[in-house]
Amino acid sequence: MSGNPDSSSKVVKINTKNVYKIFESNELVVIIFGVCFEYPSKHQQAYTFEEVAIKVSELYSDPGKVFFGNAYCHDTWTDYYSQNGIQHFGSKPNVRFFINGKLATKSFFSDITVSNIVSYIQTLLDNPTQEISNICIPNNPTKAYEKVIIGYFENKNTQDYQIFKKLSMVFMDDCRFYAGFEEEYCSMYHHRDHNKSLIIFKISNQPSPEFEQEIFKGNSLDFESLYNWANDNLLYSTSEITFDNSEEILKDRPISIILFYNPDDYEPVKRFKDNIRTDLKEYCSGVFCNIREPINFLTANSVRFSKKLQEIEKSQTDVPFLLLVRYDAIYQFPENYDVTSMLSYQQLKTLIKIFFRKYNDYYYRGIYNVKLDKSAYIHPAYRFNLFSEFSNKPVKFNRNDIPDSAADNFCVSLFDE
Repeated sequence: MSGNPDSSSKVVKINTKNVYKIFESNELVVIIFGVCFEYPSKHQQAYTFEEVAIKVSELYSDPGKVFFGNAYCHDTWTDYYSQNGIQHFGSKPNVRFFINGKLATKSFFSDITVSNIVSYIQTLLDNPTQEISNICIPNNPTKAYEKVIIGYFENKNTQDYQIFKKLSMVFMDDCRFYAGFEEEYCSMYHHRDHNKSLIIFKISNQPSPEFEQEIFKGNSLDFESLYNWANDNLLYSTSEITFDNSEEILKDRPISIILFYNPDDYEPVKRFKDNIRTDLKEYCSGVFCNIREPINFLTANSVRFSKKLQEIEKSQTDVPFLLLVRYDAIYQFPENYDVTSMLSYQQLKTLIKIFFRKYNDYYYRGIYNVKLDKSAYIHPAYRFNLFSEFSNKPVKFNRNDIPDSAADNFCVSLFDE
């Protein structure tokens, strides 16, 4: 590569004029953002990405299999992904993957190396779907909260299975995909048309079997509707936290809002899950208040955690209630907040916005510089690992030390790591 664009380069400049045709005619489109190929000496990643394109083209030489491009972070076509809360490409060099125009979760930033990207592309193109021989998916006790999508098809040559494989490429990093064939599933789903595919979203270890799965009821030949169904389930579903899965489930999203419920009453759980898909869905993607830190909405069996809850002065008489957890800091909700009331989720939206206001310059500058009633807002209460069976005693935070002013980062940064 030289200072001028190289006509022999396997990396093509992508813009609004050509991007949609490229998406339509290629199974996988790999794009690097924030790198100037006209002057590659300024960006080592340009040479790296060119080498990736050469190696992958040797492995997958069929036309329309994989396409490599480079693009500006801010263009008319990229605005769609930012405006719809899907992704923001940023200005630093980063590599993204598109399947049927849908943006996969995986991205490469500081880890842009030939081996990393080539290996990932191979995993994508060699089919991330695991074949199963019966209705039962493989059990992995360390992934008890795991989200899975299972498809059952007449055979591997059907068009709906090919569409299912594309779906698995998009969401490979969000959940596990399994596929079964022929009549194996009919014994459990005998009411289904045996000539049609069956696609199920499942989360194991749910409070009740009624929350464990959802069957896709649309047209499995329609990639767009299948994608929207899968995206909604993955983004807005809640997992059940336990002692066994807590470390794994909390590591990707440091902020969690957890509903503690009575296992004899699942109505609050149902309302919680329903409201996440409606009133609270914006907080699942982390594109509110100009921040990009999504909230993990979880449920927890209060009986299972009863001994740990007693250490932070919570008992079964308080159930149902919410706690906000950020790293090992426990934040409590206002004493007058009732999660069972009809207006509780509108109140919750307000409480969340106030909690995150230090990220919003409008609030941070203290435009609402008024005295706050400390009992009316989410406040830090303890430093405590609530979800470890063997942890140190909780350290209580002195509420009198919480600042009064809205301009003082009220109860947000007190326990920042």
